[in-house]
Amino acid sequence: MAEEMSLRERKKLETRAALCRAAMRVAAEEGFERLTVEAIAAAAGVSVRTFHNYFGSKEEAVFAQVTEVLLDAVHRFRDRPGEEEIWDAYQKAMLASVSELEDEWVHGIEVFRSATADPARLAGEVHRLEDIHGAGVAVVAHRTGTDPTRDLYPHLVSSAFGAVLDAAIAVWDGSKIEEFKDLLTQAIERIRQGLPQPE
Repeated sequence: MAEEMSLRERKKLETRAALCRAAMRVAAEEGFERLTVEAIAAAAGVSVRTFHNYFGSKEEAVFAQVTEVLLDAVHRFRDRPGEEEIWDAYQKAMLASVSELEDEWVHGIEVFRSATADPARLAGEVHRLEDIHGAGVAVVAHRTGTDPTRDLYPHLVSSAFGAVLDAAIAVWDGSKIEEFKDLLTQAIERIRQGLPQPE
């Protein structure tokens, strides 16, 4: 019975993951305005009823996947060797995540751009971004021995992580993923230097 439950739970996780990937792919290719629950279900090869067993709305499905992609980078950062300097660890974690989940990142960036162009659509999912920031704070605090309830440092660094990503997304033209990775690297180096004013 335990094995049967395990298989059932695994199937549920696989179905949820397929819906998340389909939602982000359709949103990236068609845009939010043309995104429908029916289109997501069809792309995932399931019924609309099955979709509603997992998600309450198309936005929830899309941002669940975006969140998981961002959390992948946070988890990679968490798992970097403790002796690595904080920005080295972050850079290596980000580049590894983008390299290994290239399609997810490309679709996720397109979705994020669409969402930020329509703030009302993003409002209901802001808590997800706050959760990612909180996860970053916790990892930085653990790596540096700082207190996330009293020290500014982990909050500043986690916010800087978000700023690096936002800046790279804003400048990237959406073509080659290597250029996006290069922008991430440049942004991190600017932060290391203390953001001196350009000459």
